[in-house]
Amino acid sequence: MKYLSHYLKFIFLPVIVFYLLCLPCLNFGIDSIYISGLFLIILIIYYQFSSQQIDHYTFKTILIINILSYLLLPLCLIVSQGITLHPIWNIFILVNAPYCIFYFLSLFLHSYMFSIILILIINTVELILCYYIVKPKINKKKIVLTCICMILSLGIDFYFYKTSPSQKYKGHDFEYMNGFSSTDLSPFYPYTENNQLVKLPQKSSLIIEDEKDMPILDGAEACYPVYAAIANATYKDIAKIEKDYAKYNDADNGKIVTFYNSSTGYTRLFDGEVDMFFGAKPSQDQLEEAKKAGVELEYTPIGREAFVFFVNEKNVISNLKSKDIKSIYHGDITNWKSVGGKDCDIIAFQRPERSGSQAMMNYFMKDVTLKEPVTYEMQSAMEGIIQEVAEYYNEDGAIGYTFKYFLEGLHQEKNVKILSIDNVYPTVENIKNQKYPISTYLYCVTLKSNEKENVKKLKEFLLSPQGQYIIEQTGYCSLN
Repeated sequence: MKYLSHYLKFIFLPVIVFYLLCLPCLNFGIDSIYISGLFLIILIIYYQFSSQQIDHYTFKTILIINILSYLLLPLCLIVSQGITLHPIWNIFILVNAPYCIFYFLSLFLHSYMFSIILILIINTVELILCYYIVKPKINKKKIVLTCICMILSLGIDFYFYKTSPSQKYKGHDFEYMNGFSSTDLSPFYPYTENNQLVKLPQKSSLIIEDEKDMPILDGAEACYPVYAAIANATYKDIAKIEKDYAKYNDADNGKIVTFYNSSTGYTRLFDGEVDMFFGAKPSQDQLEEAKKAGVELEYTPIGREAFVFFVNEKNVISNLKSKDIKSIYHGDITNWKSVGGKDCDIIAFQRPERSGSQAMMNYFMKDVTLKEPVTYEMQSAMEGIIQEVAEYYNEDGAIGYTFKYFLEGLHQEKNVKILSIDNVYPTVENIKNQKYPISTYLYCVTLKSNEKENVKKLKEFLLSPQGQYIIEQTGYCSLN
C-alpha cells in the first residue's frame, strides 16, 4: 500500500492537469496527444523537483509498473492477435490506470496502439528521471540486464503486432478519400497541380460549358484516373469547380468527379445521385439492389481489361489452368504441389463481396461455388470486433486476384508476379484479341431511364478516337 500511495501521489496532479489539457485538444486530432503527452512529462518533472517528494519508494513503484507493463505487452498482443479492443488489454490498462485517459481518447481518434506506446514511453521516461533524481543503489549489471530485457520485449512486441492477423490481413487499408479508397488518388485529382491525368494532344471534340449540364461521375478505384481524365478534357473549368468545392466540403469526395468505389458507387447510381458509373459489372447483390430500386442498367463497353491472378514472385508457378484455379478456389486443390509447385499450402485470398474484383471472380467461377474466404478479426469503431474478409498478404503460398491496371497501374502490390492462364499471358495484344481467357470490358454504366443529352454525348465521346486515346494512355486497352 505504501508503494501504491507514493505512486498515486507522484502522478495525481499531472494527470488531472492532463485531463484539462486534453479537453480543448480533442478537435485537433492525434497530434494534440503528442503535445499533451509532452506537457504531462514536463509537468511531472516540474512537480517532482519543486515538491521534492521523490524517494526510493517512488522509484521502486515505477520500476515495478514498467516491468509489469513490458511483460504484459507481448502477452496481450498474442492473446488479442493485435486487436487493441480485446478484453485482455484491460489488464494492461489497469496496471497503468492513471494513464488510461490516453486509451480512452484513442477510442475517439482510432489510434489505439499509439496510446499504448505513449503510455510505455511516459513510464520509461519517469523511470529514467527517478533514477537520476533518487540515485538508488542498484547493481549496474541488473540495470543493464533490465534495459536489455526491455529492448528485447519491444522487439518481440513489434514482431507479434506486425504479424498478427489484424495487421497483415487488413491490406492497404482505406486511408484515403474519407475511407473509400486504399490508394492515394490525389495525383489524379483534376485540380492537383501537375497531376498525372492523361491530356489530349489537341482540343477536345466535346466541351460541356455549364456546370449544371455536366454529368456526375463515380466509379471503381482503378477507374478514377480514367473518368477524371475524361472530365478534365471535356468539362470546362472542372479543376476550379472541384477545387472550390473541396475547400468547404472535405468530407465529400468531389462534386462532379466523385469517388465512392464500387460498393457505394453503384448504390448512388441506382438512387440517381450520379449519372455514370465506371468499372466492372455489378455483383449479384447489387443487381438485386437495382431490381428492388426499380431501375434498369445500360452497359457501354469503353475499353478492355484483364482479370489476373498473382502470386509471390518467388513462387515457381508461372501458369495455371482455368480449371485448376476453380479447383483451388472451390477448395479441391489445397497444396501447390498438386499443380507442379513446391510442397506448400495454398492460401487463396478473396475480395469483399461488393467489390468489382469479387463480382468478376463470381462470373469467372460460374457454377463452381467459392469456398469460405480467409477471414480475420478486426476492430470496428461502430460494431466492436467483427469478422472481415482477409486482404491479400504476400506470404508463401498466397494467391490473389484483381484487375491488371489496379495491380500494375496503381502499384497496389509489391514483389508479386502475374500468372499466365492456360499458357496465355495478359499482354496488351492478348487482351485486345481476347486470347487471354479472362479478358473483360471496362464499362460505363448508366440508367436506361437517364435521358440527359450530355450523358449520351459523353458516352459517344468515350467511344471516339479521343476518348479511346485517354483510356489507352491511362493504362487500359482501347476497343480498337
